[in-house]
Amino acid sequence: MVESAIDGRRRARFGVESLVVRAADGDFPTAVNSGYTVKITHGGSAPPFQYLGRTQGPPVPGAVTVIEPHEVVSCLEQDKAAADGQAVVQLMFLDADLMPVGTDRPRFHQVTYPDRGLFDGIATLHRDLAQGEDELDVESSLIRLVDVLLTRHADAPGAASPTLRPRALRHVREMLHSHLNTNITLDDLAAVAGCSKRHLIRSFRQAYGVPPHQYRTLLRLAGAKSMLIAGLSVAETAAELGYCDQSQLNRHFRRRFGMSAGGYARAVR
Repeated sequence: MVESAIDGRRRARFGVESLVVRAADGDFPTAVNSGYTVKITHGGSAPPFQYLGRTQGPPVPGAVTVIEPHEVVSCLEQDKAAADGQAVVQLMFLDADLMPVGTDRPRFHQVTYPDRGLFDGIATLHRDLAQGEDELDVESSLIRLVDVLLTRHADAPGAASPTLRPRALRHVREMLHSHLNTNITLDDLAAVAGCSKRHLIRSFRQAYGVPPHQYRTLLRLAGAKSMLIAGLSVAETAAELGYCDQSQLNRHFRRRFGMSAGGYARAVR
């Protein structure tokens, strides 16, 4: 069932983008997503990854991995002797709007959740998306699976972040989010943090996994994916995010995802 879907294609419908790849292909760049990432692995183990300041190992069979919005995920080099070329990874990037409306977004204090029923449901959803099954059926299945995920594994509304970060660095991150389409300097960020530029870069990397400039690039690319899925042109997307032109966006996009922004738009629409 999984084999028929391994074509590396991206599909976006109903606020969810799906992607199926072989773990051995290494299609796991350092990334930030604006929504929730839900991942399952078949037939072996995916490479370990860095998330919330810790190295996360391969999940147990039947486990579901959940990554929260705007958190950096960095794939780590896998020991060639331990690499499993048969492992197949199915990813879903869920728009935050699919979650219940409220002041507090759902939080997940764990990274992986052993849940064979949810695992199988996600695998079936991937298959249905790939095969173009009836839209009403597919969207209903998606909503049901999100409800299962939240009911079984999300923390209570208002739960604290799974990782406590210094308030000054949280303010820096907020500034990066609110100034995606404008020029901002390291001096500006250091003033918000109340520390030297060198200390800011080092501290931000420790807290979020990448330095501020790279975090902003990842945020912009996450925003670009959402805009392209929504139907904006590459030129419109580049302008909205503060790029000089669409060629600059394409360079960043190709470097991160192995394809141009236009190629991505054609793949998901």
